[in-house]
Amino acid sequence: MKKFTFILMSLLLLACEQPVDTDTVGVVKMDDEKSQKILDGIMNYMAYGTDEYDEKLGQDYISQEISGSTSIPGTEVNIESYSQTAAMHHSLFDNIQMGVPGGDTPGVIQTVYYDEPYGTWSHYWGLWSATGKITGNETSQFIHLNWQWDDNGNIISHNIHVDGKDILGEMAAAEASGSE
Repeated sequence: MKKFTFILMSLLLLACEQPVDTDTVGVVKMDDEKSQKILDGIMNYMAYGTDEYDEKLGQDYISQEISGSTSIPGTEVNIESYSQTAAMHHSLFDNIQMGVPGGDTPGVIQTVYYDEPYGTWSHYWGLWSATGKITGNETSQFIHLNWQWDDNGNIISHNIHVDGKDILGEMAAAEASGSE
């Protein structure tokens, strides 16, 4: 009987053992150097036009050949558009805010070190809000941004998933009013 109990207990223990996870394709980090660089960039974007803004931030790790995709019709991602985003947005909107980790408005930044061939990507999910300078419209929307890193630690791709109607609407209002 003791042998039977021992065998039964052994089988139960083996049956409860967790299987090896074969579906894992990467490692997620939220407090690594790449995630911090993305957070620094977001904070810098919001600080545009103040003494806290650093126009040189990212020049040592954002590739001059950066490309990507955007959900805003008629726009593209390249080094010029990437480096001018803060200036353009702040010319159209006041009180630009983005949710950030630990902030009043939630936001998530994480970097996923995917297995080959996917590479390393930083991801942002959060709330973007602002008030149109021309229209006075208050806007708030959930956005998702992605940055791809190369093996040398440079951002080579940026993907923007936003509802562009508010930006396009404010651009049209600025153009109609003769503002820049």
